[in-house]
Amino acid sequence: MLIVQGLAVIFWALGMYGARGGLAVMLAAMLAWAVEHIGETTGWPFGRYQYTEMLQPQILGIVPVPITLAWLMAGFGSWQLARLTLGHRGGRIGLAALTGILIVVLDLQIETVATFVNSYWTWNDAGPYYQVPPQNFAGWWGVGFLMALIVSFLLPSGAGIEAGVSQSPATTLSMWSRTLWFVWHHVPALLYILSSIFFTAVNLARGYPLAGLVGVIFLAVAGWIGATRRQYRPKGG
Repeated sequence: MLIVQGLAVIFWALGMYGARGGLAVMLAAMLAWAVEHIGETTGWPFGRYQYTEMLQPQILGIVPVPITLAWLMAGFGSWQLARLTLGHRGGRIGLAALTGILIVVLDLQIETVATFVNSYWTWNDAGPYYQVPPQNFAGWWGVGFLMALIVSFLLPSGAGIEAGVSQSPATTLSMWSRTLWFVWHHVPALLYILSSIFFTAVNLARGYPLAGLVGVIFLAVAGWIGATRRQYRPKGG
């Protein structure tokens, strides 16, 4: 699942933006790998942790390839959701800050599944949130912030990213065509939301109510924002 999600984001970026999209995903993947490599070997910026043998292959025997690809979904998905939420407001800094918040929201749901259910990594440090150190969430926010800056500088603001539904195709197209258009233009955001649904269900089913509540709140807010945007959608848009 992690590999497929990362590849989907890569194909989306290449299909939407060509060479600029390819450069964006390459730099984002390099950033993700670098912080994970530094993180496991030094404990900065996430705290001290160690990957198990569950995820393979591992780059230089340390960072699993699926983790690097998962960062693409998390980073680009958070960035696109932030873009859809803010539109043209906030500028690059505001967009990057909200991206960091959204990527932390996703990590709050991921940690329990990755550590207790699937045993992808173990923590050597500890903290109050399901044994995860607070430093980890600060690190996720920082990586999300930097990743959003990279993507925002490289990718143009058009192509249906920041305006979303207001740039939908003409109503003369079939419902199937409009659905495909919507899905294609919002691949990262939809993957983020689907992941949140998945992690919310697993956390509630496995007895991690706080992590599940984070997912429920996010999905409720995302649904409210989506409904609000649809309510004020221009006719024929």
